[in-house]
Amino acid sequence: MQIKQTHSKGLKRTFDVIFPAKDIEAKINAQLEKIGAKAKVPGFRPGKIPLVILKQRYQTEALSKVLDQCVDESVVKVIKDNELQPCMKPKVDLKSFNDKEDLVFSINMEVLPTIGDIKFDNLSFEKYSVKVPHKTVQQVLENFALRTRETHPLKKRRKTKMGDIVIIDFEGFIKDEPIEGGQGQNHLLELGSGSFVPGFEDQLIDQEKGTRIDVKVTFPKDYHEKHYARKSARFNVHLKDIHEAEPPVVDDKLAKKLGFSSVKEMEEGVKKSISKDYDAQAFISTKRHVLDALAERFIFEAPQSMVDLEFENIWRQFCEEVGIDQSKAANVNAKGKVGSKTFEEITGQTEDILRAEYKIIAERRVRLGLLLAEIGRRNNIKVASQELASAVKAKALEYPGQEKRVFDYYRDNEAALNSLKAPIFENKVIDYILTQVKISEKSITPEDLQKLLLKDEEDAEKQVLSQVKKKKIAGRNKESKE
Repeated sequence: MQIKQTHSKGLKRTFDVIFPAKDIEAKINAQLEKIGAKAKVPGFRPGKIPLVILKQRYQTEALSKVLDQCVDESVVKVIKDNELQPCMKPKVDLKSFNDKEDLVFSINMEVLPTIGDIKFDNLSFEKYSVKVPHKTVQQVLENFALRTRETHPLKKRRKTKMGDIVIIDFEGFIKDEPIEGGQGQNHLLELGSGSFVPGFEDQLIDQEKGTRIDVKVTFPKDYHEKHYARKSARFNVHLKDIHEAEPPVVDDKLAKKLGFSSVKEMEEGVKKSISKDYDAQAFISTKRHVLDALAERFIFEAPQSMVDLEFENIWRQFCEEVGIDQSKAANVNAKGKVGSKTFEEITGQTEDILRAEYKIIAERRVRLGLLLAEIGRRNNIKVASQELASAVKAKALEYPGQEKRVFDYYRDNEAALNSLKAPIFENKVIDYILTQVKISEKSITPEDLQKLLLKDEEDAEKQVLSQVKKKKIAGRNKESKE
Protein backbone atom coordinates (compact mmCIF):
# COMPACT_ATOMS: atom_id res chain seq x y z
CA MET A 1 0.00 0.00 0.00
CA GLN A 2 1.30 3.44 -0.98
CA ILE A 3 -0.14 6.58 0.63
CA LYS A 4 0.65 10.12 -0.45
CA GLN A 5 -0.84 13.35 0.86
CA THR A 6 -1.86 15.46 -2.14
CA HIS A 7 -3.79 18.31 -0.54
CA SER A 8 -3.63 20.19 2.75
CA LYS A 9 -5.36 23.54 3.01
CA GLY A 10 -7.10 24.82 6.09
CA LEU A 11 -8.90 21.85 7.60
CA LYS A 12 -9.15 19.83 4.37
CA ARG A 13 -6.88 16.88 3.67
CA THR A 14 -6.60 14.56 0.66
CA PHE A 15 -4.55 11.37 0.44
CA ASP A 16 -4.03 9.23 -2.67
CA VAL A 17 -3.82 5.50 -1.98
CA ILE A 18 -2.49 2.76 -4.26
CA PHE A 19 -2.70 -1.00 -3.67
CA PRO A 20 -0.54 -2.87 -6.26
CA ALA A 21 -2.41 -5.27 -8.55
CA LYS A 22 -0.49 -8.28 -7.19
CA ASP A 23 -1.58 -7.44 -3.63
CA ILE A 24 -5.19 -7.04 -4.74
CA GLU A 25 -5.07 -10.38 -6.55
CA ALA A 26 -3.70 -12.06 -3.42
CA LYS A 27 -6.41 -10.47 -1.26
CA ILE A 28 -9.14 -11.52 -3.71
CA ASN A 29 -7.87 -15.10 -3.80
CA ALA A 30 -7.70 -15.18 0.00
CA GLN A 31 -11.25 -13.87 0.17
CA LEU A 32 -12.44 -16.47 -2.36
CA GLU A 33 -10.84 -19.26 -0.32
CA LYS A 34 -12.59 -17.93 2.77
CA ILE A 35 -15.90 -17.96 0.90
CA GLY A 36 -15.14 -21.42 -0.52
CA ALA A 37 -14.64 -22.89 2.94
CA LYS A 38 -18.39 -22.56 3.56
CA ALA A 39 -19.87 -22.33 0.05
CA LYS A 40 -22.04 -25.15 -1.26
CA VAL A 41 -21.43 -25.93 -4.92
CA PRO A 42 -22.89 -29.10 -6.49
CA GLY A 43 -20.17 -31.69 -7.14
CA PHE A 44 -17.67 -30.22 -4.67
CA ARG A 45 -17.11 -30.46 -0.95
CA PRO A 46 -16.80 -27.20 1.06
CA GLY A 47 -13.15 -26.16 1.07
CA LYS A 48 -12.36 -28.21 -2.04
CA ILE A 49 -13.90 -25.97 -4.69
CA PRO A 50 -11.39 -24.97 -7.43
CA LEU A 51 -10.41 -21.32 -7.49
CA VAL A 52 -11.61 -20.95 -11.09
CA ILE A 53 -15.11 -22.05 -10.04
CA LEU A 54 -15.10 -19.71 -7.05
CA LYS A 55 -14.14 -16.80 -9.32
CA GLN A 56 -17.01 -17.56 -11.66
CA ARG A 57 -19.52 -17.57 -8.83
CA TYR A 58 -18.19 -15.22 -6.16
CA GLN A 59 -15.76 -12.80 -7.87
CA THR A 60 -18.07 -9.77 -7.45
CA GLU A 61 -18.66 -10.53 -3.77
CA ALA A 62 -14.93 -10.97 -3.17
CA LEU A 63 -14.09 -7.72 -4.98
CA SER A 64 -16.58 -5.81 -2.84
CA LYS A 65 -15.21 -7.22 0.41
CA VAL A 66 -11.60 -6.58 -0.61
CA LEU A 67 -12.44 -2.98 -1.51
CA ASP A 68 -14.08 -2.40 1.88
CA GLN A 69 -11.11 -4.04 3.61
CA CYS A 70 -8.55 -1.90 1.74
CA VAL A 71 -10.46 1.33 2.33
CA ASP A 72 -10.90 0.65 6.05
CA GLU A 73 -7.26 -0.36 6.42
CA SER A 74 -5.95 2.74 4.65
CA VAL A 75 -8.27 5.18 6.44
CA VAL A 76 -7.15 3.84 9.82
CA LYS A 77 -3.49 4.10 8.78
CA VAL A 78 -3.86 7.66 7.43
CA ILE A 79 -5.56 8.86 10.61
CA LYS A 80 -3.08 7.11 12.92
CA ASP A 81 0.14 7.97 11.06
CA ASN A 82 -0.81 11.63 10.64
CA GLU A 83 -2.45 11.99 14.08
CA LEU A 84 -5.63 13.38 12.54
CA GLN A 85 -9.05 13.98 14.10
CA PRO A 86 -11.63 13.83 11.30
CA CYS A 87 -14.73 15.89 12.03
CA MET A 88 -16.90 13.49 10.01
CA LYS A 89 -16.55 10.17 8.22
CA PRO A 90 -13.89 10.48 5.45
CA LYS A 91 -15.11 10.30 1.86
CA VAL A 92 -13.51 7.87 -0.58
CA ASP A 93 -13.25 8.59 -4.30
CA LEU A 94 -12.59 5.36 -6.23
CA LYS A 95 -10.43 5.91 -9.35
CA SER A 96 -9.47 2.41 -10.51
CA PHE A 97 -10.40 -1.06 -9.30
CA ASN A 98 -10.55 -4.53 -10.85
CA ASP A 99 -8.68 -7.77 -10.36
CA LYS A 100 -6.08 -6.97 -13.04
CA GLU A 101 -5.04 -3.41 -12.13
CA ASP A 102 -3.82 -1.42 -9.16
CA LEU A 103 -6.51 -0.29 -6.74
CA VAL A 104 -6.38 3.50 -6.75
CA PHE A 105 -8.54 5.81 -4.65
CA SER A 106 -8.37 9.07 -2.71
CA ILE A 107 -9.39 9.76 0.88
CA ASN A 108 -10.90 13.19 1.48
CA MET A 109 -11.59 14.51 4.95
CA GLU A 110 -11.89 17.58 7.10
CA VAL A 111 -10.18 17.59 10.47
CA LEU A 112 -11.20 19.26 13.68
CA PRO A 113 -9.60 22.67 14.22
CA THR A 114 -6.88 23.11 16.80
CA ILE A 115 -8.14 25.30 19.62
CA GLY A 116 -5.37 27.05 21.53
CA ASP A 117 -5.41 28.36 25.09
CA ILE A 118 -8.90 28.88 26.46
CA LYS A 119 -8.85 31.68 28.99
CA PHE A 120 -11.75 33.62 30.44
CA ASP A 121 -9.84 36.56 31.91
CA ASN A 122 -11.55 39.97 31.80
CA LEU A 123 -14.94 38.41 31.08
CA SER A 124 -17.85 39.48 33.28
CA PHE A 125 -21.55 38.70 33.19
CA GLU A 126 -24.75 39.48 35.04
CA LYS A 127 -26.84 36.82 36.76
CA TYR A 128 -30.44 37.72 37.37
CA SER A 129 -32.73 36.78 40.23
CA VAL A 130 -36.45 37.39 39.91
CA LYS A 131 -38.66 37.95 42.92
CA VAL A 132 -42.00 36.20 42.56
CA PRO A 133 -44.85 38.71 43.12
CA HIS A 134 -47.63 37.58 45.44
CA LYS A 135 -50.21 38.51 42.79
CA THR A 136 -48.56 36.09 40.33
CA VAL A 137 -48.90 33.24 42.82
CA GLN A 138 -52.55 34.16 43.37
CA GLN A 139 -53.21 34.28 39.62
CA VAL A 140 -51.77 30.79 39.21
CA LEU A 141 -53.88 29.48 42.10
CA GLU A 142 -56.99 31.09 40.67
CA ASN A 143 -56.26 29.46 37.31
CA PHE A 144 -55.86 26.10 39.08
CA ALA A 145 -59.20 26.65 40.78
CA LEU A 146 -60.77 27.64 37.47
CA ARG A 147 -59.48 24.57 35.65
CA THR A 148 -60.32 22.08 38.38
CA ARG A 149 -63.71 23.43 39.45
CA GLU A 150 -66.60 21.04 39.37
CA THR A 151 -69.28 21.24 36.70
CA HIS A 152 -72.81 19.89 36.48
CA PRO A 153 -75.44 19.65 33.74
CA LEU A 154 -77.96 22.47 33.47
CA LYS A 155 -80.87 22.06 35.84
CA LYS A 156 -83.11 24.00 33.47
CA ARG A 157 -82.89 23.81 29.69
CA ARG A 158 -81.54 26.96 28.03
CA LYS A 159 -79.18 28.10 25.30
CA THR A 160 -75.44 28.39 25.80
CA LYS A 161 -73.84 31.56 27.14
CA MET A 162 -70.34 32.82 27.85
CA GLY A 163 -68.69 30.85 30.66
CA ASP A 164 -70.62 27.63 30.04
CA ILE A 165 -68.78 24.33 29.71
CA VAL A 166 -69.92 22.56 26.55
CA ILE A 167 -69.25 18.95 25.67
CA ILE A 168 -68.60 18.63 21.95
CA ASP A 169 -67.52 16.29 19.19
CA PHE A 170 -65.71 18.11 16.39
CA GLU A 171 -63.91 17.43 13.14
CA GLY A 172 -61.95 20.06 11.20
CA PHE A 173 -61.39 20.41 7.46
CA ILE A 174 -59.46 22.69 5.11
CA LYS A 175 -60.90 22.46 1.61
CA ASP A 176 -62.54 19.13 2.53
CA GLU A 177 -59.17 17.72 3.66
CA PRO A 178 -59.14 16.62 7.35
CA ILE A 179 -56.96 18.74 9.61
CA GLU A 180 -54.25 16.69 11.31
CA GLY A 181 -55.10 16.62 15.03
CA GLY A 182 -58.28 18.59 14.33
CA GLN A 183 -60.70 16.00 15.70
CA GLY A 184 -62.07 15.34 19.16
CA GLN A 185 -64.84 13.54 21.01
CA ASN A 186 -66.52 14.45 24.30
CA HIS A 187 -64.23 17.46 24.54
CA LEU A 188 -64.92 19.88 27.40
CA LEU A 189 -64.67 23.48 26.22
CA GLU A 190 -65.29 26.57 28.31
CA LEU A 191 -66.89 29.23 26.15
CA GLY A 192 -64.82 32.39 26.36
CA SER A 193 -61.63 30.63 27.46
CA GLY A 194 -59.89 31.36 24.15
CA SER A 195 -58.50 27.84 24.04
CA PHE A 196 -59.67 27.22 20.46
CA VAL A 197 -59.01 29.13 17.23
CA PRO A 198 -60.32 32.73 17.45
CA GLY A 199 -63.99 32.86 16.48
CA PHE A 200 -64.66 29.18 17.21
CA GLU A 201 -66.17 29.61 20.68
CA ASP A 202 -68.22 32.68 19.70
CA GLN A 203 -70.20 30.59 17.20
CA LEU A 204 -71.19 28.13 19.94
CA ILE A 205 -72.90 30.82 22.02
CA ASP A 206 -76.72 30.99 22.00
CA GLN A 207 -77.01 27.36 20.83
CA GLU A 208 -79.25 24.55 22.03
CA LYS A 209 -78.10 21.21 23.42
CA GLY A 210 -77.93 18.64 20.60
CA THR A 211 -77.23 21.25 17.91
CA ARG A 212 -75.03 20.35 14.96
CA ILE A 213 -73.27 23.35 13.50
CA ASP A 214 -70.59 24.16 10.93
CA VAL A 215 -68.10 26.50 12.58
CA LYS A 216 -66.06 28.52 10.09
CA VAL A 217 -62.78 30.11 11.19
CA THR A 218 -59.50 31.46 9.81
CA PHE A 219 -56.27 30.44 11.51
CA PRO A 220 -54.31 33.52 12.70
CA LYS A 221 -51.07 34.49 10.94
CA ASP A 222 -49.06 33.66 14.07
CA TYR A 223 -50.67 30.23 14.58
CA HIS A 224 -48.16 27.78 16.08
CA GLU A 225 -48.69 25.28 13.23
CA LYS A 226 -47.24 27.55 10.54
CA HIS A 227 -48.64 25.58 7.58
CA TYR A 228 -52.18 26.35 8.82
CA ALA A 229 -51.55 30.09 9.35
CA ARG A 230 -54.04 32.38 7.53
CA LYS A 231 -55.96 29.38 6.13
CA SER A 232 -59.75 29.11 6.32
CA ALA A 233 -61.19 26.03 7.98
CA ARG A 234 -64.54 24.42 8.70
CA PHE A 235 -65.35 22.40 11.81
CA ASN A 236 -68.33 20.05 12.02
CA VAL A 237 -69.42 20.39 15.65
CA HIS A 238 -71.96 18.38 17.62
CA LEU A 239 -72.92 20.22 20.83
CA LYS A 240 -73.74 17.20 23.00
CA ASP A 241 -74.33 18.81 26.39
CA ILE A 242 -74.14 22.08 28.34
CA HIS A 243 -72.70 22.28 31.86
CA GLU A 244 -72.47 25.04 34.42
CA ALA A 245 -69.34 25.39 36.54
CA GLU A 246 -69.14 26.10 40.24
CA PRO A 247 -67.45 29.41 41.17
CA PRO A 248 -63.65 28.93 41.48
CA VAL A 249 -62.46 28.89 45.10
CA VAL A 250 -58.89 28.77 46.43
CA ASP A 251 -59.20 26.71 49.62
CA ASP A 252 -57.89 23.62 51.40
CA LYS A 253 -60.10 21.44 49.19
CA LEU A 254 -58.25 22.71 46.11
CA ALA A 255 -54.91 22.24 47.89
CA LYS A 256 -55.67 18.60 48.67
CA LYS A 257 -56.84 18.05 45.09
CA LEU A 258 -53.41 19.25 43.92
CA GLY A 259 -51.49 17.14 46.44
CA PHE A 260 -50.87 19.75 49.18
CA SER A 261 -52.00 19.63 52.80
CA SER A 262 -53.08 23.27 53.04
CA VAL A 263 -53.46 26.53 51.14
CA LYS A 264 -50.22 27.83 52.68
CA GLU A 265 -48.25 24.79 51.54
CA MET A 266 -49.85 25.08 48.09
CA GLU A 267 -48.83 28.75 47.86
CA GLU A 268 -45.23 27.90 48.78
CA GLY A 269 -45.14 25.07 46.25
CA VAL A 270 -46.51 27.28 43.49
CA LYS A 271 -44.10 30.09 44.40
CA LYS A 272 -41.17 27.67 44.27
CA SER A 273 -42.28 26.36 40.86
CA ILE A 274 -42.67 29.87 39.42
CA SER A 275 -39.28 30.86 40.83
CA LYS A 276 -37.72 27.84 39.12
CA ASP A 277 -39.26 28.90 35.80
CA TYR A 278 -37.95 32.46 36.24
CA ASP A 279 -34.47 31.13 37.06
CA ALA A 280 -34.50 29.01 33.88
CA GLN A 281 -35.50 32.03 31.77
CA ALA A 282 -32.89 34.25 33.44
CA PHE A 283 -30.23 31.60 32.77
CA ILE A 284 -31.15 31.71 29.06
CA SER A 285 -30.24 35.40 28.98
CA THR A 286 -26.96 34.94 30.86
CA LYS A 287 -26.10 31.94 28.69
CA ARG A 288 -26.70 33.93 25.51
CA HIS A 289 -24.33 36.65 26.70
CA VAL A 290 -21.70 34.02 27.57
CA LEU A 291 -22.01 32.44 24.11
CA ASP A 292 -21.79 35.87 22.45
CA ALA A 293 -18.57 36.59 24.36
CA LEU A 294 -17.10 33.18 23.47
CA ALA A 295 -17.99 33.60 19.79
CA GLU A 296 -16.26 36.99 19.73
CA ARG A 297 -13.16 35.92 21.66
CA PHE A 298 -12.37 32.51 20.17
CA ILE A 299 -12.12 32.73 16.39
CA PHE A 300 -11.14 29.62 14.44
CA GLU A 301 -12.11 27.91 11.20
CA ALA A 302 -15.16 25.68 11.38
CA PRO A 303 -15.20 22.49 9.25
CA GLN A 304 -17.31 23.32 6.20
CA SER A 305 -18.88 19.85 6.11
CA MET A 306 -20.20 20.33 9.65
CA VAL A 307 -21.46 23.83 8.81
CA ASP A 308 -23.23 22.51 5.70
CA LEU A 309 -24.90 19.72 7.67
CA GLU A 310 -26.00 22.11 10.43
CA PHE A 311 -27.36 24.54 7.84
CA GLU A 312 -29.35 21.77 6.13
CA ASN A 313 -30.89 20.80 9.48
CA ILE A 314 -31.93 24.31 10.53
CA TRP A 315 -33.08 25.24 7.01
CA ARG A 316 -35.27 22.14 6.84
CA GLN A 317 -36.70 22.94 10.28
CA PHE A 318 -37.39 26.53 9.24
CA CYS A 319 -39.16 25.42 6.05
CA GLU A 320 -41.33 23.01 8.03
CA GLU A 321 -42.28 25.77 10.48
CA VAL A 322 -43.43 28.15 7.74
CA GLY A 323 -45.10 25.40 5.72
CA ILE A 324 -42.63 25.13 2.82
CA ASP A 325 -42.16 21.60 1.45
CA GLN A 326 -38.56 21.64 0.17
CA SER A 327 -38.72 17.95 -0.77
CA LYS A 328 -40.97 18.69 -3.75
CA ALA A 329 -38.98 20.27 -6.55
CA ALA A 330 -42.10 21.82 -8.09
CA ASN A 331 -42.88 23.50 -4.80
CA VAL A 332 -39.97 25.92 -5.06
CA ASN A 333 -39.20 27.23 -8.53
CA ALA A 334 -36.28 29.17 -9.92
CA LYS A 335 -37.86 32.47 -8.88
CA GLY A 336 -38.00 31.41 -5.26
CA LYS A 337 -41.74 30.84 -5.37
CA VAL A 338 -43.58 28.39 -3.16
CA GLY A 339 -46.76 27.64 -5.05
CA SER A 340 -48.06 31.10 -6.05
CA LYS A 341 -46.25 32.93 -3.23
CA THR A 342 -42.63 33.98 -2.85
CA PHE A 343 -40.44 33.43 0.20
CA GLU A 344 -40.72 37.16 0.82
CA GLU A 345 -44.53 37.07 0.86
CA ILE A 346 -44.50 34.19 3.34
CA THR A 347 -41.67 35.30 5.64
CA GLY A 348 -41.09 38.98 4.91
CA GLN A 349 -37.55 38.29 3.62
CA THR A 350 -36.06 37.01 0.36
CA GLU A 351 -34.78 33.45 0.17
CA ASP A 352 -31.22 34.69 -0.45
CA ILE A 353 -31.20 36.78 2.72
CA LEU A 354 -32.78 33.98 4.75
CA ARG A 355 -30.22 31.46 3.53
CA ALA A 356 -27.37 33.88 4.27
CA GLU A 357 -28.71 34.43 7.80
CA TYR A 358 -29.07 30.73 8.54
CA LYS A 359 -25.60 29.96 7.16
CA ILE A 360 -24.13 32.46 9.63
CA ILE A 361 -26.17 30.90 12.43
CA ALA A 362 -25.00 27.42 11.37
CA GLU A 363 -21.33 28.46 11.39
CA ARG A 364 -21.69 30.07 14.82
CA ARG A 365 -23.39 26.96 16.23
CA VAL A 366 -20.66 24.67 14.91
CA ARG A 367 -17.83 26.84 16.25
CA LEU A 368 -19.47 27.22 19.66
CA GLY A 369 -20.29 23.50 19.77
CA LEU A 370 -16.66 22.58 19.13
CA LEU A 371 -15.45 25.15 21.66
CA LEU A 372 -17.83 24.00 24.40
CA ALA A 373 -16.91 20.36 23.70
CA GLU A 374 -13.22 21.22 24.10
CA ILE A 375 -13.84 23.17 27.32
CA GLY A 376 -15.78 20.19 28.64
CA ARG A 377 -13.03 17.75 27.63
CA ARG A 378 -10.24 19.79 29.23
CA ASN A 379 -12.19 20.15 32.47
CA ASN A 380 -13.63 16.62 32.61
CA ILE A 381 -17.24 17.82 32.39
CA LYS A 382 -19.60 14.95 31.68
CA VAL A 383 -23.31 14.19 31.76
CA ALA A 384 -24.06 11.67 34.50
CA SER A 385 -26.37 8.76 33.70
CA GLN A 386 -28.72 9.98 36.44
CA GLU A 387 -28.98 13.40 34.77
CA LEU A 388 -29.83 11.79 31.46
CA ALA A 389 -32.39 9.49 33.10
CA SER A 390 -34.06 12.53 34.70
CA ALA A 391 -34.26 14.23 31.30
CA VAL A 392 -35.91 11.16 29.76
CA LYS A 393 -38.36 10.99 32.66
CA ALA A 394 -39.24 14.68 32.25
CA LYS A 395 -39.86 14.11 28.55
CA ALA A 396 -42.04 11.07 29.29
CA LEU A 397 -44.18 13.13 31.68
CA GLU A 398 -45.08 15.39 28.76
CA TYR A 399 -47.03 12.46 27.26
CA PRO A 400 -49.44 11.13 29.92
CA GLY A 401 -50.41 7.54 29.25
CA GLN A 402 -47.57 7.02 26.78
CA GLU A 403 -44.66 7.01 29.22
CA LYS A 404 -43.49 3.49 28.33
CA ARG A 405 -43.41 4.32 24.61
CA VAL A 406 -41.29 7.41 25.34
CA PHE A 407 -38.85 5.44 27.52
CA ASP A 408 -38.57 2.72 24.85
CA TYR A 409 -38.00 5.34 22.14
CA TYR A 410 -35.04 6.90 23.92
CA ARG A 411 -33.68 3.50 24.95
CA ASP A 412 -33.63 2.29 21.33
CA ASN A 413 -32.68 5.58 19.64
CA GLU A 414 -29.16 6.79 20.37
CA ALA A 415 -29.56 9.93 18.26
CA ALA A 416 -32.67 10.94 20.19
CA LEU A 417 -30.91 10.29 23.48
CA ASN A 418 -28.00 12.46 22.36
CA SER A 419 -30.46 15.25 21.56
CA LEU A 420 -31.37 15.26 25.27
CA LYS A 421 -27.78 14.89 26.39
CA ALA A 422 -26.40 17.80 24.33
CA PRO A 423 -28.23 20.67 26.09
CA ILE A 424 -27.46 19.19 29.52
CA PHE A 425 -23.75 19.08 28.65
CA GLU A 426 -23.87 22.59 27.18
CA ASN A 427 -25.49 24.03 30.30
CA LYS A 428 -22.95 22.30 32.54
CA VAL A 429 -20.11 23.85 30.55
CA ILE A 430 -21.78 27.28 30.81
CA ASP A 431 -22.13 26.77 34.58
CA TYR A 432 -18.41 25.96 34.75
CA ILE A 433 -17.51 29.09 32.78
CA LEU A 434 -19.61 31.20 35.16
CA THR A 435 -17.43 29.95 38.04
CA GLN A 436 -14.34 31.26 36.22
CA VAL A 437 -15.50 34.82 35.46
CA LYS A 438 -16.63 37.90 37.33
CA ILE A 439 -20.34 37.77 38.16
CA SER A 440 -22.58 40.59 39.30
CA GLU A 441 -25.93 39.65 40.82
CA LYS A 442 -28.95 41.71 39.82
CA SER A 443 -32.52 41.49 41.11
CA ILE A 444 -35.18 42.23 38.51
CA THR A 445 -38.96 42.04 38.13
CA PRO A 446 -40.75 39.53 35.89
CA GLU A 447 -41.54 42.42 33.53
CA ASP A 448 -37.85 43.35 33.38
CA LEU A 449 -37.01 39.73 32.59
CA GLN A 450 -39.38 39.63 29.63
CA LYS A 451 -37.96 42.92 28.30
CA LEU A 452 -34.45 41.52 28.71
CA LEU A 453 -35.27 38.34 26.77
CA LEU A 454 -36.96 40.36 24.02
CA LYS A 455 -33.93 42.65 23.74
CA ASP A 456 -31.63 39.62 23.55
CA GLU A 457 -33.67 38.30 20.61
CA GLU A 458 -33.59 41.66 18.84
CA ASP A 459 -29.83 42.04 19.42
CA ALA A 460 -29.18 38.53 18.08
CA GLU A 461 -31.17 39.29 14.92
CA LYS A 462 -29.33 42.59 14.40
CA GLN A 463 -26.01 40.82 14.88
CA VAL A 464 -26.81 38.25 12.19
CA LEU A 465 -28.04 40.90 9.74
CA SER A 466 -24.86 42.91 10.36
CA GLN A 467 -22.72 39.86 9.54
CA VAL A 468 -24.75 39.19 6.38
CA LYS A 469 -24.12 42.78 5.28
CA LYS A 470 -20.38 42.50 6.02
CA LYS A 471 -20.13 39.26 4.02
CA LYS A 472 -21.90 40.85 1.05
CA ILE A 473 -19.53 43.85 1.12
CA ALA A 474 -16.52 41.53 1.39
CA GLY A 475 -17.84 39.51 -1.55
CA ARG A 476 -18.26 42.61 -3.70
CA ASN A 477 -14.77 43.84 -2.82
CA LYS A 478 -13.32 40.45 -3.78
CA GLU A 479 -15.15 40.50 -7.12
CA SER A 480 -13.96 44.04 -7.92
CA LYS A 481 -10.33 43.06 -7.24
CA GLU A 482 -10.61 40.05 -9.51
